[in-house]
Amino acid sequence: MLVARSPSLSKDGTTWDSEHVGQLSARTILITGANSGIGFATAAALVGRGAHVVLAVRDRVRGEAAAARLVGPGSSSVVGLDLSDLDQVARCAKRLVDSHEKIDGLVCNAGVMGGPLLFSAQGFELQMATNHLGHAALVSALWTVLEASAARVVMLSSNEAQRGRLTPWTTLEQLLKPDPYDGKQVYRNTKQANLLFAQQLHRRSKQIRSSVRAVGVHPGTVSTNLFARQLDRSGRSRLGSISKILTSALLSSPETGARGTLWALDESTPSGAFIAPAGFGQLRGRPRLADVYDSASDPATARRLWNLTEEAVGPLAA
Repeated sequence: MLVARSPSLSKDGTTWDSEHVGQLSARTILITGANSGIGFATAAALVGRGAHVVLAVRDRVRGEAAAARLVGPGSSSVVGLDLSDLDQVARCAKRLVDSHEKIDGLVCNAGVMGGPLLFSAQGFELQMATNHLGHAALVSALWTVLEASAARVVMLSSNEAQRGRLTPWTTLEQLLKPDPYDGKQVYRNTKQANLLFAQQLHRRSKQIRSSVRAVGVHPGTVSTNLFARQLDRSGRSRLGSISKILTSALLSSPETGARGTLWALDESTPSGAFIAPAGFGQLRGRPRLADVYDSASDPATARRLWNLTEEAVGPLAA
């Protein structure tokens, strides 16, 4: 996928520097939630190296504004996509399959965090619907072009996945309509689900000898719009602007957070790998190859999540 200009691994072979990413002409990368934060920083890096980036965004107006800020030699296009709505996912994927012979990389970056209990168009809890179900359905619906391109699927997770509570005994009701509702815990479960899905996609692709590769990424603690959106959803929008100022001052930049995604797209990165910051507590620092969290390393839990996901969205392609 990405071709390094010069050796990019550290002496111990565990960390990577995105400054060594080579040119990416003729590569097409689809990024969900690419109009801001880590998604936009990733898009900027890829377009700057010659790739064509498809920005899949919920708000097309903001998406077009973001695309206008991307500087070539690469190019970009915008598609509307509300991941929480499975009907929209299906329509968007069909348009992409009809218009693209290949997609070399799919970065599952978009997400929502916390807030009050809300439901998707299909009646599923909104965080799980957006962060996990929508991405799983998108991967499946794009499978033909992903496989034709030997694509890399990058799932953005979080260190919050360590506190996820999904198990081999999780029920469909617990996954999609948790009661009692704890917004923070559900978010943790969605991030656990992202990493479990990446691991199971890797296993299944290997079993069927598919060329698709799957990599999980924890970008670190990054200044994004997630915190402000959480306040908005909780009815505290006045604190949103304060949150943006504080997070910008205290947390890593989106450009720093995007480095793990860029490494995940590198063809030298093995399928099934997990990338996280090398710094204390995985809060910040250069990306490194890390051990998958215990919460996401159990194949039985991953299989259970896969089966529950198919009950919700229909058969998955892999």
